[in-house]
Amino acid sequence: MKEWLSDPIVDETKEKLDKLGIEALFFDFDDTLIYTAEIFIKQMEEYASVVAEETGLSYEMVDEYLTKFNDEGFKTLGVNPIRWKDTVGKMADQFPDHAEAMVKNMDILMKIYSETPRIRPGAKAVLEILKTAGVKMVLVTHANVEWTWRKLASTGLSEYFDLVKIVDENKHKGAEDWLEAVKEMGVLPGEALVMGDSLNRDVIPAASIGARTMWLHKGSTWSMYRTGEVPKETLLLDEINQLLSALERLR
Repeated sequence: MKEWLSDPIVDETKEKLDKLGIEALFFDFDDTLIYTAEIFIKQMEEYASVVAEETGLSYEMVDEYLTKFNDEGFKTLGVNPIRWKDTVGKMADQFPDHAEAMVKNMDILMKIYSETPRIRPGAKAVLEILKTAGVKMVLVTHANVEWTWRKLASTGLSEYFDLVKIVDENKHKGAEDWLEAVKEMGVLPGEALVMGDSLNRDVIPAASIGARTMWLHKGSTWSMYRTGEVPKETLLLDEINQLLSALERLR
């Protein structure tokens, strides 16, 4: 046990979870445990800047259409990286006189999948306490498979999970995915605690199957993940390091 990790913290956490009847914790990955939105934003900004410089178009215009077409691609192609090919194709169609620049700079966007993301403050500490307390933990993430394992390897977070469930990148994460993960762990929905940054992909679907939920409501910068009504018993957290203290308020 690490020096900073005291027995009382571990024991108190286990006691709280036992009292609540929680057998397993289920986490989303991107922008819940690690920062990925910032990588997308950085590379999209670089693409817009380079294209604007090469074409003479305004940065604002390139950025506006890039965001628009990326959002459209997400709706139809999910999180599959192939959506960037669709996006730059639409950019080329929108600006036919600058089609070459739109397409050739796609490699800037694809760097999204090779960067090592930052771990959210407190994430490792929380996971370490839960692991030491003997709590089952599951990762339910919606992303490209290869990219997911690369992120897990580079951040060293894979060691904390009893199960890693990667939802098909060509669809959207929903209640059936959370329910499947719960069943795979051999627990009941009411014995599961789910934390995620997406209201409509994590929190609402998980609550709909009967799981307890915590919404990391400042986790994601994507407006598409913030639509819907917050389930009545869901706890709102600013940061993941509030998870343990928030157990006191969980019902």
